[in-house]
Amino acid sequence: MQAQQRLMQAIQTYQMGDLMKAETELRSLLNNFPKSDQIMSVLGAVLFGQKKYKEAYRHYRDALKVNPKNADAAMGIASAEHARGNVENAISLMTKALAEFPNRIEAHFNLGTFYIAQDDMLKAEACFLKCLELEPKLAQADLHLVNVYKELNQLDKVEHHLKKVIAVNPDPQLKQKLQEITELRGEDSVGEVITEEKQIPEEEKQPGTLSEEEPESAMEALGIEEGDLKGLLSMASAFFERHQYNEAAKYYEQVLGIDPENGIARFALQKIKASSVPLWHFEMLADQDRNDAYQEAIERALGKQPGARVLDIGTGSGLLAMMAARAGASEVLACEMNSELAKVAEEIVERNGFKDRITVLNRKSSDLKQGVNYEGKYDIVVSEILDVAGIGEGVLPSLRHAYQSLLKPGAITVPSGMTMYARLISLPAFYKVNPIKEISGFDLSPFNVFRSPDEYLPVKLNNLEYEWLSEPVAYYSFDLSAIPEERDVSSPHTANVEFKATHEGKVQAVAFWFDLHLDDELTLSSGLGGKLKHWGQAVCFMKEEIAVVPGDKVPMTAKFLDLNMWFEPKL
Repeated sequence: MQAQQRLMQAIQTYQMGDLMKAETELRSLLNNFPKSDQIMSVLGAVLFGQKKYKEAYRHYRDALKVNPKNADAAMGIASAEHARGNVENAISLMTKALAEFPNRIEAHFNLGTFYIAQDDMLKAEACFLKCLELEPKLAQADLHLVNVYKELNQLDKVEHHLKKVIAVNPDPQLKQKLQEITELRGEDSVGEVITEEKQIPEEEKQPGTLSEEEPESAMEALGIEEGDLKGLLSMASAFFERHQYNEAAKYYEQVLGIDPENGIARFALQKIKASSVPLWHFEMLADQDRNDAYQEAIERALGKQPGARVLDIGTGSGLLAMMAARAGASEVLACEMNSELAKVAEEIVERNGFKDRITVLNRKSSDLKQGVNYEGKYDIVVSEILDVAGIGEGVLPSLRHAYQSLLKPGAITVPSGMTMYARLISLPAFYKVNPIKEISGFDLSPFNVFRSPDEYLPVKLNNLEYEWLSEPVAYYSFDLSAIPEERDVSSPHTANVEFKATHEGKVQAVAFWFDLHLDDELTLSSGLGGKLKHWGQAVCFMKEEIAVVPGDKVPMTAKFLDLNMWFEPKL
């Protein structure tokens, strides 16, 4: 998976509210790309969301050192300063960010909230009016202005901005409040007419984004009562359209609490849940050869140690954990980082009658604490945290930690190892965009700023036009019970590999895949014609084509880190 794809996945994880998982993913990316201001900035936002303001500040600062034009970092560092109580410096930093990025709505918005906290309503007014100049339909700015003008006792302007809110949400109760305000113009009882908007503590606001209200305060400000289905659905829809799925889900769940058969809420919640789990889970579960092989290997392992205690890392649906329980495990601890998957796995385990022997934990295995999450070390570890390149989903760091902290000496590992294979290939259509060159007569090469040339791309070669230019070569083997030490990008693990060309052509990439050794007797391949069909293969594109004729030797170096693998020609 390319770096940008992994970063987008981490951002989606953050937006879905799983901050711990997002942090783990981003720290791993930053380890591989320590000079990426984009990764630093997103990690800053995730840490801010966990109220780790000092760390967030440091990552925003580092991002700005790499790229002073990083708008999110410039706004984020101001929010981090405000959360740390350095209000004057926060205002100074946000003002500086606005001088550089005058059209960033969220900077004006957050600066307005800073001024409200200082009771400087005139400066806050200017900020929110600028927001509306840039985005006239920004109801949140209108909501803040309703309260700013209430404090300034400017009831005509309270009325004006409340009308704008009603235009977005034409709720009868809001219309009634507007009528009351109209009748009371000139009186001092606005606070009795419109509920004062509850201000969110500044430290709870997300940097670089429009500050969201907690559901209760937004409902209060908009006049939505607890049982108001129309109002709840309107709020849910607004959050859903802005891709803030966690907030949307809260409102949809409130709707279902009132009307369990509400079709709109049920459908939307299903879409939200579906977006939190990659579709490849379904393809993987449909791979019966893979399922049967795991079952056979797990049964063989438990045949050697009847009644063993089993650790399942990355349980997903709970399938491997249940296979272990059915094969005779006395106890299974199943770890799953994705909170939605963990909930469903727990339900599946109970439905299949294994609740007494399987414990599902929504926790990363490396975060387990003895005496808190488990007692005593485990006899067997099962996992399927693999991607097209084998290592990209974290099998190496996960098992390295497991052998250091969670497993007994001599524990059985399923799968036990992998053998990596590679082959020279020509992929003309894909090579045009790896890196991007001319497309439809236009030079799109600047788009390569979003591409990391040393990353691999997942493909299914059966669906592509390609030509093999060499025979496959086995270039590395992993013993998953003896994981190599962690390395950083400056000194990756390496393996020399020499290809011998079998056809004339231009080498545009190296395709690679793996044989998965479930145990000493059972091996499945993810290569073409192999039984592990759902994974596909990986390709690492060359920066420059290499012309070959039959018999040519093409030496390369395979390099890998915990989560990445790539190939470089030897010059």
